[in-house]
Amino acid sequence: MIAAAALMVSIAAYGQGQFVFNNRIPPDINAKFQLSSDTGTTSSLAGSAYTVQLLGGKPGTPTAQLTQLATTDFRTGAAAGYVNPITVTVPGVTGVGADTKALVLLRVFSGTGTTGAGLTDFGPFTVDVAAAPATPPNMALGTSALIVNNVPEPTTLALGALGLGALLAIRRRK
Repeated sequence: MIAAAALMVSIAAYGQGQFVFNNRIPPDINAKFQLSSDTGTTSSLAGSAYTVQLLGGKPGTPTAQLTQLATTDFRTGAAAGYVNPITVTVPGVTGVGADTKALVLLRVFSGTGTTGAGLTDFGPFTVDVAAAPATPPNMALGTSALIVNNVPEPTTLALGALGLGALLAIRRRK
């Protein structure tokens, strides 16, 4: 029974386009995810405090219609800012003949879930894919850091709203 289930999974993956999502493969790929702060300093995203969701589809698909492909979190310690690498399958993209490209969007979330609004999006990227059993290519992210803008604290937002309200009140008096 287990062998039959494994065979079914391998047949499902066979003929689907795959790529490897990893942002650290020297020397060509070194795209560390960094969180920017209000003071201009940056820190690397680490562990399960942040999640990267990969959305994808065929080239030309509107970004709102991309489907969820996979999620991964980040390494810790000296490797903070780098994701735990995964092999991603893109349904509907065969990886054979003219169908060897996929459209991929990266969405970063705070925490372990992917509900609500993400912190930021990167892409969409056009990614080379290959059909199994061929070795899947790496997603070419380059060597520039991927900067995630820090979302303001609720108290900062409240203070900004209070200031805006004060400006409107002063303007109304004039």
